[in-house]
Amino acid sequence: MTGWDCRMDEGYLLLGIDVGTTLIKSVAFNEKGDIVGSYSMELPVEKPKPGYVEQDLLKLENAFYITIRKCLTASSISPERIGVVSITAHQHGTFLLDKNGKPVLDRAIIWPDIRTQDILMELCEKNLDRKIYQISGWRLITSLQFLHMMWLKRFRQDEINKARYFLSCKDYLRYKLTGEFCTDVTDASYTGMMDIRKRTWSKELIEEFGLSYEVFPEIRDPWEYGGSVTEVASRLTGLKPGTPVVVGAGDGPLTVLGSGAVTPGQLGIIIGTAGVYGLVSNRPDLDPQMRHHVCCFPRPNTWLLLCLQMNTASALKWFKDVFGYEEASQSEKEGLSPYSLMDIKASSSTVGARGVIFHPFLQGERSPFTKPTARGIFFGFGMWSTKSDFIRAVLEGVGFSARDNIEIFRERGYNLRGATMAGGGAKSEFWPQIFADILNLEMKIPKVEECGALGSAILGSVYLKVYKDIDKACDAMIKFKKCFHPEPTNVEKYNLIFPLYRKLYKTLWDVYDEFWKTYQLLGLL
Repeated sequence: MTGWDCRMDEGYLLLGIDVGTTLIKSVAFNEKGDIVGSYSMELPVEKPKPGYVEQDLLKLENAFYITIRKCLTASSISPERIGVVSITAHQHGTFLLDKNGKPVLDRAIIWPDIRTQDILMELCEKNLDRKIYQISGWRLITSLQFLHMMWLKRFRQDEINKARYFLSCKDYLRYKLTGEFCTDVTDASYTGMMDIRKRTWSKELIEEFGLSYEVFPEIRDPWEYGGSVTEVASRLTGLKPGTPVVVGAGDGPLTVLGSGAVTPGQLGIIIGTAGVYGLVSNRPDLDPQMRHHVCCFPRPNTWLLLCLQMNTASALKWFKDVFGYEEASQSEKEGLSPYSLMDIKASSSTVGARGVIFHPFLQGERSPFTKPTARGIFFGFGMWSTKSDFIRAVLEGVGFSARDNIEIFRERGYNLRGATMAGGGAKSEFWPQIFADILNLEMKIPKVEECGALGSAILGSVYLKVYKDIDKACDAMIKFKKCFHPEPTNVEKYNLIFPLYRKLYKTLWDVYDEFWKTYQLLGLL
């Protein structure tokens, strides 16, 4: 099936579903990129022991079905109006099914999980990291799914032996809608087992690490047909049976596209649970120093030079959850978001947070360096420091880490003229200005906040031939609401602080490992 008789002028809608680490959203768009209906709900994440992060498949599926059904009913959208469904989801999750399509693992290992760090270090000691990078475009990081599978082979062999299908999160959920197994070039490239130049699975790498080639699914383009809604899925979601579902794409590259960074040379920044810094490229431009990844982009013959930061908006959420009791109470009384109140407090501090520097390495770090043992710190605070200074230090620390990543592109000769910014951090009226000042770049904020869901809708519009290609769909459907310009005085100050931010973690480099070994020995980690 290559198309569907579905003209948007008859009132058909594009349903984009964005499955984040902790939040799932179903959003219905018209052909102009306007939101017609939406529904979202939180997703639980399981942390059975330090370093382990998992997602319960049953809870994930239920939330998936509920958000689709509620999106339709809450906005009075008839199922007949949905012309196509497109899913995006968090990447680097390992979803294994047996020959009957039943889960091998009740809980998937997902990207923040760092249980593979010992295996990663073993591969580095064998000097296999450069070979992996040269073929797949990926530096070794604990999130890579082939490392998950190596860990399962070592510690849970019975389960891994039952596996017949290996899928990423969006592919698993699309399977639940359609009964079809496949993946797309973006999620395939995130596994570390794809040949980034040929855009096919690398038999050489798969065999090198003792994995089964048969479990890796067929690779398709994101805007291609990925199946149709089954009768069973129809009863669970309220969607019409037979509604086409496109293959879809992973949330990192697709949210970059949905934010407005579409053509080569454009930079997209996503400040969500994690940080994504993606430079669109017309070639798989590997870095001789292996400082960034290269993945496929949801646009023909296009790649993304990619840096992935472990914690960004999640660092601010951590601070709110642990220290934000005052803001939580005040927000209930005043009807404001606690994050808005934190913005107000941060703005009352000064550039440089009156001497407080924050490292956002709350779960280790994977870019611009791989260091699972790295840990967060507040440095430089004194008796004069206030809560406002600590909040601003968190915002600035994430910004400094972003710059640490983006400097790689500059050092490689790329002339960056500006960036788009999406994710939870882009909702702030204050944080994008800090990014603009630290990075010395204009920050364009998309009108539609749900950039992952919008990117999904864009793929659906190309499948339905509403637009000729990805570029034309993006031109028509993506709009911007605000642009933050760097303030020269602040830029100068941050240019002086940034080297201190870097020097601090380099000074602590060996201490991270010593800390980890000591606290593991004590049974405290």
